[in-house]
Amino acid sequence: MVNLLSWITKGQFTKGLSVMLLGLVLVSCTDTDGPPEDLVGTAAMGAAISGTVYAMDATGVEISKAINADGFFRFDVRGMTAPFIMKSVADNGTGPDLFSYAVGTDVTVNITPLTNLAMYIANGYADPAPLYNNWVSVFGSISAAAITDAQATVNANLSTQYTAFSLDPFTYDFIGTRFLANSTSIDALLDAMTVDLTAGISIAVVGVTMPLFDPVISTIGFDIGADSVATTGAYTLTMNVSVDAGVTTSSDLLLSINLPASSVPTPAGNTQIVQDIFSTIYGSMGTIVINSVVVTVTVDAVTLIETTVAVIDATITKPDNTVVNYIATYTYTPNP
Repeated sequence: MVNLLSWITKGQFTKGLSVMLLGLVLVSCTDTDGPPEDLVGTAAMGAAISGTVYAMDATGVEISKAINADGFFRFDVRGMTAPFIMKSVADNGTGPDLFSYAVGTDVTVNITPLTNLAMYIANGYADPAPLYNNWVSVFGSISAAAITDAQATVNANLSTQYTAFSLDPFTYDFIGTRFLANSTSIDALLDAMTVDLTAGISIAVVGVTMPLFDPVISTIGFDIGADSVATTGAYTLTMNVSVDAGVTTSSDLLLSINLPASSVPTPAGNTQIVQDIFSTIYGSMGTIVINSVVVTVTVDAVTLIETTVAVIDATITKPDNTVVNYIATYTYTPNP
């Protein structure tokens, strides 16, 4: 079972501040070539990639570094020329090379199946490996805007799955947002996901029936990298789960803000997103039978605000053949 309460990770502010201060001292005392210009990120396919990360600049200079055990890597690229193309190469020789892109320095540039998919799309739905091999002559054909547009296409296609894993599909930047390879949030989705580009785009998520990838899907309203700020008419979604008649109960968990009204189920039967979210979260546990989905809308007598509540009752047979009953309550509240 996905540990719902572990999805929100806490930063170690004091420790991070100490590291930054130490870094400033070292730079001021020993660095005669200016401050570091870093490319940092996580290389993961869910689990951290065991292998090497390579970075190629616009002049053809290539550097490499072993990926840390936790998937983290850092390059100091002083003296190199942006933009950069990145790739990860797995030690086992069987994992696919994955690619990513950085328009400048002092940025996060993750390398995952999603960044690789964005590079594939930005390259005209073609293998990004030739981009890397010919970067000096072709880097001008790939722009930061093209990468962002490709990310929007990915996010739009995976909006239901993003919502299930506490990600805002309208703003989430999977290239430039730091994450930990610890099976929470985006990494939990990567754990459950496979992306196959050998014959077009095929995406599978454990426990979920995925539609065909739509290359011309609408990306209106997708602003990758923007702040996740609720807009007029948008909804906040929270979820509460009871297992085996309340024997185990989760606390309320914020799943997503800024959901469009079209994502809110209706009593008339628009409940597919609720079923998809449930299957995405719990599908890795075993076989799911959804017994019922009941949607109700209540109106506050004073504020006239409508709150939509969807209750899904399901039975899960786990891989060890034990059976548990889940009742998940989804509450959609309009944002101010």
